Amino acid sequence: MQRYFLHGNLTNYFFEQEDIFHIQKVMKMRVGEHIEVVINSKAYEAKIETVNPFSISIINEITFDSEIENHVTLYYCLVKGDKLDFVIQKAVELGVKEIVLVQSKYCVTKYDKKEIKKKIERFCGIIKSACRQSHRLSIPNLSKIININDITKEMLNDINFIAYEKEAGGTQNTKKYFESISSKQSVSLLVGPEGGFSEEEVEKMNNIGFINV
Repeated sequence: MQRYFLHGNLTNYFFEQEDIFHIQKVMKMRVGEHIEVVINSKAYEAKIETVNPFSISIINEITFDSEIENHVTLYYCLVKGDKLDFVIQKAVELGVKEIVLVQSKYCVTKYDKKEIKKKIERFCGIIKSACRQSHRLSIPNLSKIININDITKEMLNDINFIAYEKEAGGTQNTKKYFESISSKQSVSLLVGPEGGFSEEEVEKMNNIGFINV
């Protein structure tokens, strides 16, 4: 079933207009068909009562929880072309709770101030679509693009990793780090652009608490 995210609460909820358009014009759903709706991070099965004006009735709660236990924040540096679209989509499908886009020294892609608002709106559309596809219970936050030098210790989670291409050795240490994470701990992962990180950037991130993997 198609899943949609509603605003409000169980007694007073409403759809975004674009979702009603999707149901009526794209999916061409009819009276009696069923959809899934998410209200305040809980999913419900619902039946379409009328198409125009659009209305539904809640049938029952869906108890299956598709969210991962850990709060995961992805700090991802800007990359070329549609690669960023793909990364955002897959990160959402894998359960990331928050995405922060980062401008670093070797980023080939750079957005000017006029572009940022439109880009974020587009990325939020990709996030919402990925949430529907993967039956998420919450929509991850993506609200800004920051410079890597603006990442501070106060912004970090319980455990924080930076994917550093010059980190020597095998993957056993990385495996041990990940296996030691409890379900209650929050995690940050910082991933660089095509050109990687500068040594100065990695040193600064290490100083505020990031671990090289």
